[in-house]
Amino acid sequence: MNLQEVWRKLDAEKLSKPVTGEIQVSSKSKHPIQKLKDAYLTTTIFSVVFLLGFIALFFVFPQSLIRGFLILVILAYVAGVMVNYTMYRKLHVTLPTDQSLKTVLINTYQLITKNILMQERAALLVYPIAAATGFFIGGAAGSGDLYGMLQKKIVMIALIVMIVVLTPACFYLARWMYKVSYGKCLKDLKERIDALEDPT
Repeated sequence: MNLQEVWRKLDAEKLSKPVTGEIQVSSKSKHPIQKLKDAYLTTTIFSVVFLLGFIALFFVFPQSLIRGFLILVILAYVAGVMVNYTMYRKLHVTLPTDQSLKTVLINTYQLITKNILMQERAALLVYPIAAATGFFIGGAAGSGDLYGMLQKKIVMIALIVMIVVLTPACFYLARWMYKVSYGKCLKDLKERIDALEDPT
């Protein structure tokens, strides 16, 4: 049964009659909850791909400095995979109808918006590390002498400038990507919540 039909039924009854059991949303549903669930699955898959790439780089570059920074990036991606997969599991396409449908949808909306905000803030700690890691890998691949390269003052200045520039740039790029991935679905979900709050 499509949730839109359920909402129309509940709206007609003014949410006055309790419903028992569960409402199953088809995996092919165009409902925003299903789209958000799919988006989290896609994000999880991409995160796993990047994680595997960083693990491969760990074995390609023997420098302890690079490996130390790569471990931090790998740990951050492991955490990201766990968070996104947990969110994927938490978004239920089977809605418990022993609760208010409006309450369930509001809780879902708040859960996702809080999760996105948390990931944006946590990523601010990761971007400088990731930028420095890329810088070190580029230096090692280009010069062949990473530690000798880092002895140069101009190189350290370039590293600092790159971190200062890339950190906010990556933050706003990630925010735009969140908007592309989740924004429209969250807007649709909010509109349906508003419709339940004001059915007239």
